[in-house]
Amino acid sequence: MNTETVIVIGNGFDLDLGWDTSYKSFYIKHDGWKMHRRDEDDLFQYVIKQVPGNWFDFERTLHEYALHRSENPFSKDDTDKFDRDIQDYNTFKDQLACFITEGSKYPVKKDSHAYRLLEAYVRAKRNTTATHFFPIRLFSYNYTPLLQVLLDIDPSVKAGYTPVHGMVERNNIIFGFHDDSNVPKEYRSLQKSMDENYQSSDIVTESLQAKTIIFFGLSLGYIDGVYFKNLFEQISNLANPQMINKRVVFITKDTESEINIKSNLLDAKINLQLLFNSNRVDFIYTDDSQKNKTETIFEGLLNSISK
Repeated sequence: MNTETVIVIGNGFDLDLGWDTSYKSFYIKHDGWKMHRRDEDDLFQYVIKQVPGNWFDFERTLHEYALHRSENPFSKDDTDKFDRDIQDYNTFKDQLACFITEGSKYPVKKDSHAYRLLEAYVRAKRNTTATHFFPIRLFSYNYTPLLQVLLDIDPSVKAGYTPVHGMVERNNIIFGFHDDSNVPKEYRSLQKSMDENYQSSDIVTESLQAKTIIFFGLSLGYIDGVYFKNLFEQISNLANPQMINKRVVFITKDTESEINIKSNLLDAKINLQLLFNSNRVDFIYTDDSQKNKTETIFEGLLNSISK
């Protein structure tokens, strides 16, 4: 019994759903963590100067700071600054959890692409009898309370999902960057894999088996793109016919974000020509000014999920 469809959602999904959980909002609206800023060469000051624009950029800034400390270590007389950096990182994490909790209290937009996709997912689960294998897997890279939205759609259906990086309601969010042996040992606790809540995820193996892979609101950038580099390499390999001929759908805001996704894939050394010529690749836009261009494709996708 193989999974037929894999759905992977990122922060853009939450934004489309109506939740105010972007890093831009965190930086502008949530002032709790800014109380700790200092005019010193430390973690807080470094992040504040960078002012990244998206979640993956925020985590990338943490990574860059750790590498910065490798090249510019604290002196032996400043060992307390290292401890303070780790404390500041934990403060970031705590304030982030508070921000996500508040931002996900906004009413969901039931006409959004995100909500309509969840409705199709719940319908598919409802139409699957208890004795049959459910052929759809939903993975979330967000920390938000998605389970409550699924229950609100139909309380009688247990349509669960896999929170890859934890959930705020379980107090187990995983925040940081990917593994890098160049990071000083003192800063390796900032790596996601070092978190005590980090667990194995079958997201790549399930995606390799699936016929359809849907990425919604995931830019596949510097941090999270590492999860899928191997996947895109394998489904672009014409020498392995068992891995190709998939349907790959990117649901994103507009044509500008489409270009950003393609650029991130190119940065990961993915051959876009092979990817497109080995599979059916679609981009679906959620922005009000462009969504009509791809509405027919989206409706067809929803029908294929909920049938």
